[in-house]
Amino acid sequence: MIGQGSPRNPRLEDVRVVHRRIRDLSAQYGLEVDPAAKVWQLSVGQEQRVEILKALYRRADILVLDEPTAVLTPQEVDELLAIMRRLADDGRAIIFISHKLHEVMAVADTIAVMRDGRMVGTVAPADTNPAALSRMMVGRDVLLTTAKDAATPGPVKLDVRGLTVHDDRALPAVRELSLQVRAGEIVGIAGVEG
Repeated sequence: MIGQGSPRNPRLEDVRVVHRRIRDLSAQYGLEVDPAAKVWQLSVGQEQRVEILKALYRRADILVLDEPTAVLTPQEVDELLAIMRRLADDGRAIIFISHKLHEVMAVADTIAVMRDGRMVGTVAPADTNPAALSRMMVGRDVLLTTAKDAATPGPVKLDVRGLTVHDDRALPAVRELSLQVRAGEIVGIAGVEG
């Protein structure tokens, strides 16, 4: 229970009151979380929304979000940035810590840049660009694109077809994975959860 207590039992609030308040906050900020859901049933994005709801439930005026988009899908990132904007428009102060410059530029009103634990400067998004922010962050020009020679892979070293793996809760963690890895090749696997 994320509540603060009740007169009858200082450790628990009436569940109906809590659920109603959570539903109201969810609707107000577009957080869309079922108050009766178990945390283990939620996606990473939904778990993050629960944490934001907990802060809002406790009437927090300042939210510090440290790399909140690191494990979100692109759609969840867009939703979170919109939620942050609604929270700020409602008078809350948001500190958004991220290395994803396009996200910072998309949502921030002011960008504070740090390097080696020290403040380097602050800029408005309209007055900067990713290259200038990168330069402030690392203290030199940064090449934001890389040239890569095409790989000349050799014979197949690993051939996986239809692999499914279950986690410790017997839920599928990997579903029908098929891939090949060849000699001299690096295969990058990208994903949100796992």
